[in-house]
Amino acid sequence: MPVTREGMRSALDEIMQDSPIQEEKFAQIITTQEQRDEAAMPERLMIYPRQLVTFPNHPFYIRDDEDMSKLKESIMNSGIRTPIEVIRTEEKNERGEDTFYIVAGHRRTHVARQIFPEDHRLEVRIHNMSMDEAIVAMTESNLLTRENILPCERGNALRMEVEARERISNPNNEKYPKNVKTRDLLGETYNMTGRNVQRYIRLSYLIPELQTLIDDNKIGMVTGVELSYLTAKEQRDVWDEMELTAFEHYPNKAQAVAMRKLSKAGTLDMDAVVDIMEVDKPNQIEHVRY
Repeated sequence: MPVTREGMRSALDEIMQDSPIQEEKFAQIITTQEQRDEAAMPERLMIYPRQLVTFPNHPFYIRDDEDMSKLKESIMNSGIRTPIEVIRTEEKNERGEDTFYIVAGHRRTHVARQIFPEDHRLEVRIHNMSMDEAIVAMTESNLLTRENILPCERGNALRMEVEARERISNPNNEKYPKNVKTRDLLGETYNMTGRNVQRYIRLSYLIPELQTLIDDNKIGMVTGVELSYLTAKEQRDVWDEMELTAFEHYPNKAQAVAMRKLSKAGTLDMDAVVDIMEVDKPNQIEHVRY
């Protein structure tokens, strides 16, 4: 005679009446895999764009460039065809509505706010994950799908992902075992060497003004890596010297290496920065200092 679900529950009740096993574990025993899979699926909801919040410390710029224009044209013609991926902020906006951090879909949300009326709703998928898990999902979705990623965008994103994965630090995670450097594993994911991953991450230690110069191709990436080892104050001195000379010249690799050595020795002050930056280079214009 087959055992019914009611009979199974009755038998388990007798076995577990004095057991410390939690009701949550008990429920897993008596539910089907299909029911558990359905419960774990992201919830779908229609919400207003005003309920969507930029992911904290989002490392990717929202630029109204040619790619954004193409996305805008696509959405105007076909709408937003895939849901925005989000997690709950556990906070409400000024209208008392639930709000959600965007995990994937910042550019689509940006366009939606431009072209749709205020009462237009967007479909979102609400994921049940920790902030660190959301960071990994956010960086992966962007690094694997975005085109024309700037060096410091990539560096800031890789640093966020490395730090999130190390905080998660699951010793049973076969994909990211503790005895292998996270940067090497990320390199495999993004088709880079672990060394290049580390170089990009170093750019995230630059002050925002120097990061902008890297992304604008005013300073080379290798030079930026060397400058990243300076303290924030020393980097500010480098920026101030460039600003004082109206950005007629920028540090090269040799100058950045020299500044890094003095910084390590604790002797890199403003005078030393000026001396190094004023070493003659090809096409460098002489400046009068006051």
